Amino acid sequence: MAQQAQAASQVASEMLHHSLSHTLASRAQTNAAGAHAALPDIDAADRKNPQCVPEYVLDIMDYWRKVEPLYRPSPRYMQHEDSQGRKLQGEINERMRAILVDWLVEVHLKFKLMPETLFLTVNLIDRFLAKKSSTRKNLQLVGVAAMLIASKYEEIWAPEVKDFVFISDKAYSRDQILQMEKYMLNALKFKLTVPTTYHFLERYRKAGTFRYAGASAQKEKALAHTCQYLVELAQPDYASLQFKGSLLATAAVHCGLKMHGRDPWPDTLAKHSGYPLEDVQKCAKHLAELHRKASKASLTAVHKKYSNPKFMEVAKEAPALI
Repeated sequence: MAQQAQAASQVASEMLHHSLSHTLASRAQTNAAGAHAALPDIDAADRKNPQCVPEYVLDIMDYWRKVEPLYRPSPRYMQHEDSQGRKLQGEINERMRAILVDWLVEVHLKFKLMPETLFLTVNLIDRFLAKKSSTRKNLQLVGVAAMLIASKYEEIWAPEVKDFVFISDKAYSRDQILQMEKYMLNALKFKLTVPTTYHFLERYRKAGTFRYAGASAQKEKALAHTCQYLVELAQPDYASLQFKGSLLATAAVHCGLKMHGRDPWPDTLAKHSGYPLEDVQKCAKHLAELHRKASKASLTAVHKKYSNPKFMEVAKEAPALI
């Protein structure tokens, strides 16, 4: 009798859980239908794909856009002053940051990490440096700790601390890396769930290519690499911090579509991104200029990466004319 009662209780619990899940999903669909009625439906083909979370994706994107300013580093943080009126970053500058990020692009590629890891790494570095000063000697340590944290957050199999000791040519010990990891996490108050450019890029690329759903897989792959190449070019570039990640993503898709001979400003992209074309074009011009200079720049990690056949050599494409 006890076993039968336990079994009945378990069945009832499962039914309740299913009922609650179904109710929440139904409410989400109803709310989304009302709040997002003006948005073109680009998720119809993914209704049965749980990884695309079609019931919640519009609310998720609304939330990302809402909190984006909270986790966006100041575009002028290198000029900030401390409480004594001294320059917060007295020993490092934009050029040193660019060298660090360029090196991390190579490390990221060598470790075969997820794209999300690279973008979170750069976000952590900028947010940390906007709060805490760093010496030249410890700047690379900041980058190593940021990638270690981002890897633990995003990767299934994250590199170990000893891997970062090796990749930095033993410039820092295991204890130093772990100490910086703790210092950084405390400075950022453990806030790691943040929207990065890559989150917006994936969504807006889907919106921008919606009408080309029947295009060949190779063409779609080439366009995806092109868009990602453009936003990665912006990562080492301190001046790119003037643009929100969501705007950079929209502009990259705009440029990518134009470079691939498609409508550069489809209705689906305009409505889902929420940006006016004027703002997008200003950012797109900046990305196109980075693209034009990339092959002759002194820091070439991103250009070399996307000149590889693995990425369909998209770095060799002609820049968009904006």
